[in-house]
Amino acid sequence: MSARSTFQMTSGCGCTLMVLAGGILLANQASGAVVIFVLSVISVFVFAGWLTALFQMTSGNPQHAIRSWMGWGLTVSELARRLDLSEQQLINHFPKYIDRPIPKRSGGTRILRIPDATTADIQKRILQRLLPLLTSHRCATGFEAGLSIVDNALPHVGQAVVIKLDLVDFFPNTHRDRLELYFRRIGWGKEAASILVRLTCDEEGLPQGACTSPRLSNLVNFLMDEQLDRLAKSRKGVYTRYADDITFSFPKDYPQRVRGIILKTRWIVRRFGYQLNSKKQLILRQHQRQSVTGLNVNTKACLPRELRRRLRAARHRMKTTGSATWTEEQLQGWASLESMVESQTASESER
Repeated sequence: MSARSTFQMTSGCGCTLMVLAGGILLANQASGAVVIFVLSVISVFVFAGWLTALFQMTSGNPQHAIRSWMGWGLTVSELARRLDLSEQQLINHFPKYIDRPIPKRSGGTRILRIPDATTADIQKRILQRLLPLLTSHRCATGFEAGLSIVDNALPHVGQAVVIKLDLVDFFPNTHRDRLELYFRRIGWGKEAASILVRLTCDEEGLPQGACTSPRLSNLVNFLMDEQLDRLAKSRKGVYTRYADDITFSFPKDYPQRVRGIILKTRWIVRRFGYQLNSKKQLILRQHQRQSVTGLNVNTKACLPRELRRRLRAARHRMKTTGSATWTEEQLQGWASLESMVESQTASESER
């Protein structure tokens, strides 16, 4: 379902409130003036919710969406100028992809859709020239400049319960119609938005393998992240999302509340076109090893104990014998990650 649902949800809730309030007041034989006053207050609430949603969806520039809907959106000519390409290049180019299977760490294969050279160049221009100033939700920590797996893990340190959920086929299920609505909302006219969708999407949605897909997946899901963040806050919890990995954590562990969070999350993501992977659902209590994006978060964010032990052993073998099961590049990579985790954890504890 398209992101248009946000407005439908806001207005739908408002209409429900109006009907309930009107029914109650009429049932109690309230005066017409009181009924009108109450319904007016609710109307203001609905309008404020609608305006807030519009502000969030347009990266703080709702006038761009209004201009686009009125037929004054940015043109193909402006798109060509910003990308330093000709209009004909944009109009006439149709991307081609090569499917390349790669193994998953958990088993099975993942299909990467590799764009042709011309498409890759255009997508790189879109990524570098159109997307940097747009706003994604603060809880979306994957693929964002200056953020890492540590930023995704730190908010969940020391919690009573951690809930880990996974979105099925995240990129392909970020559908074309949602991307077109997003481009219209940030100010592009109908023709320019259609071209942008053609250049960044395949026949289903975002191709996993295009350089624009990670950033666009965060931008288009601002409202989904906002709703899931509010869900967590309503239970005094924390929410983050790293690509298709959703994490909630809470200071108190109420089993019934945990089940409710999962059910409501399933309902929210479905409204945005996604499904939860029931096979990858994890509920981690304090007596268990709580892991978020590969880092332990029971008491502090750190690499898993077994990995740290293997890393120390590999360093020792490299120092004493000059060889190890890991290459020098692998050791340096793990050492850099360990250093980054320790540095960010220390900075967080000093705040």
